[in-house]
Amino acid sequence: MASPTSDDSQPAPVRQPAVSNDDMTPSSPTTFRLPPALRYALAVFLVMSMAVSARQAAYYFSHGPMVSDLRIFMTGLDMMRSGEGRQLYRFDAQEAAQCRLYPETPQAGLLPFNHLAYELLLYWPVARLPYRTALIVWAVFNLGLTFLIAWLMKPYTGNLRRVTGIPVALYLLGFYPVVYVFGEGQDSLIFLLLVVLSLRALDHGRTFLAGFILALACFKFHLALAIAFLVFLLPRRWRALAGFAVGGGLVVAISLAIVGPNLAADYPTMLRQQETMTPWGFIPWFMPNLRGLLQWGLSRRLDIGEIVPIILMLSAVIGSAAAYLIWRCWPGQDARRLYSLAILTTVLVSYHLHMQDLTMAVLPMLVLLDLAAGGEFSLAWVTLLLAAVAGLYGYRLTAEPFPVLLVRGCLLAVPLLLLWLVSYKGYGRRPPVNE
Repeated sequence: MASPTSDDSQPAPVRQPAVSNDDMTPSSPTTFRLPPALRYALAVFLVMSMAVSARQAAYYFSHGPMVSDLRIFMTGLDMMRSGEGRQLYRFDAQEAAQCRLYPETPQAGLLPFNHLAYELLLYWPVARLPYRTALIVWAVFNLGLTFLIAWLMKPYTGNLRRVTGIPVALYLLGFYPVVYVFGEGQDSLIFLLLVVLSLRALDHGRTFLAGFILALACFKFHLALAIAFLVFLLPRRWRALAGFAVGGGLVVAISLAIVGPNLAADYPTMLRQQETMTPWGFIPWFMPNLRGLLQWGLSRRLDIGEIVPIILMLSAVIGSAAAYLIWRCWPGQDARRLYSLAILTTVLVSYHLHMQDLTMAVLPMLVLLDLAAGGEFSLAWVTLLLAAVAGLYGYRLTAEPFPVLLVRGCLLAVPLLLLWLVSYKGYGRRPPVNE
């Protein structure tokens, strides 16, 4: 008899949404469709959001390397090419390299490369390009990733596309953090791509591959590890954990080959010291998570020593609630609900999160909207979901007349918390068993 803890022989049927051969979309789709006026209004809203976000992204292309994060990766690439890889995680070496590339660095402040070194291989194709050319090439690459992610999300958005008639790519491009990545030269869309690919692999029963793919996203290891804990460890998917371990070993091995044995000592030291050495990269009010929201909201009444325990306590409540639900409901939940809850929990309780990292919230938003379009939520929950999504999408448009919001990204933790509640509700509701 198979072990009840095996991820290959589960004691109960796996509950997945019934699918057809048409893009894996639900075989019993909703017949409801928004009236034409509402569909056009939604499309116009998304186009307006995309245009406003693009206008801000254009700022990064016209104001040089000091306003963009691309110099972080270009600095790491320059050190690799010049044979300084062994000193990659030393502040003085990075500062010398960045000043050599961009003489304005002392005035703007150092932005050091602080990811595992293997990620620099992803940026290697732009290593020899002038800064502005590299930023344009990377933006075009990210635009291509956006359309690829939209295509990969088709199996989870069938109801939403039928109800609204709007292509998935427009939902992505209308979301401010996605366009923000284009101007910053960041890696967040690669992270989202790997998460979506991991979801697709798990959905097709390729558990080892799902774990291996997610491990490739360990350039943001604090986020990848949290997602892996929730989607692999708690549901006891041991093959996925094995894949994650193999993938993690691979990225560490590549990083060791670049940096050498100094990696073991220098990298943890950099992570411990960076918030002190470069505090401008760790402003909590910019962070759309619980840490940012609470530090901003309570800073006038409490000192940081009193705020931190509150952050830890609330984060523990949200993290524990999600973890318990996932553990209690195993087996039986489909992967899209699992990844949605895991992503939102990770975003909320993360210690370090910037606006570009919020691109991963696209996955749970689209999944939950699709479930709502399929009639899985009551009117009250649909209203809560729409309020959360409107808050996330309306942030950048609202910032046009109120620019102060651009430095208050922490406020997005409020609609994210509402979205987490809907995801929690959706995960707790078991879908029907396939016959």
